[in-house]
Amino acid sequence: MFFWNKNNKDDERRKQREAATLQALSSGQVPPTARERIERQQAIGSNFFTSDLSTREYLLCRQSGFKTLGQVMGTSFFNVSFWGFYKSRWNSTGELTNITHAQLEARKMAISRMQHEAQLLGASGVIGVRLVIKSHDWSSRQTEFTAIGTAVKIPGYPESELPFTSALNGQDFWKLYQAGYRPLALAFGICSYYIYSDSRTQSIVNKQLFGLNLAPNQEVLSYTQGFYQSRNLAMARAQSHIHENGGDGLIGVAADYEIEDIAYEVNNYTYHDMLVHWTVVGTVISSKEERLDRLPSPNLILDLNSLSRSSVQIDTVYGGTTSSDDDFDIEDDDDDD
Repeated sequence: MFFWNKNNKDDERRKQREAATLQALSSGQVPPTARERIERQQAIGSNFFTSDLSTREYLLCRQSGFKTLGQVMGTSFFNVSFWGFYKSRWNSTGELTNITHAQLEARKMAISRMQHEAQLLGASGVIGVRLVIKSHDWSSRQTEFTAIGTAVKIPGYPESELPFTSALNGQDFWKLYQAGYRPLALAFGICSYYIYSDSRTQSIVNKQLFGLNLAPNQEVLSYTQGFYQSRNLAMARAQSHIHENGGDGLIGVAADYEIEDIAYEVNNYTYHDMLVHWTVVGTVISSKEERLDRLPSPNLILDLNSLSRSSVQIDTVYGGTTSSDDDFDIEDDDDDD
């Protein structure tokens, strides 16, 4: 066999594999490489798994009867850019729905692919989900969205079409479940909002002489209003997931924003507008009333590290440990009296 025949066969297999991967991704399925990895993991046996849980989190999950199945992930590369949708400046203030939609769809794809990996493992849900977002130097418009979490199996957990997702870490999830609550899904609120610098704003931020800004100290109202409006839209969309998933509330809410400077020239003068990206993430939870009376009792911890005095700390299900001001002091006995 000539070496070029072997290369042709390798190229053909590679093309077939790429085609199978693209078909799986377009249909919302797990790519063949990920499926093979999961099958190899299952073939090893139930005693072997991977997880990003800490030692304490893993032991708490095991104490509650949860079975750790393995680490799962989902990735989506998305073209998310102002210049990818708008070729020049925007002449009004308001939400850029195309960018908002792209930001949301990229996250949904990554989460969905992670859920499908967990489904292949037979998981009830995925805990400790974190979303890693990266922009790369080789492309100014491509953004990587990767969701990573730990798949767990919970005996007696209600069956659903896809495993639940939760941003809570292993310890918080254990506390929540022991208190009679269960997570349902991750909730996202996204808003990309363009703040146009009108003449009043330009007079404040660009009033310069010899490179010095001569405007007096004052609030830039258009920026403030744009921040409030975009944040409120993102928060309202995250809260809407409570009703969509049949939940009671949203916990572990984290709100973050990113500011993008949009610079453009008019009559040889450079103007600057602002593009704000707000992201709100939380976990939708539902209560199980029959278990609300089983709140974990506080654990008393005796701290022997201090030589001058001893202190008792109360570790509750909701607050961790109390502050030093709330410690119970145990005075040392004086044998000389």
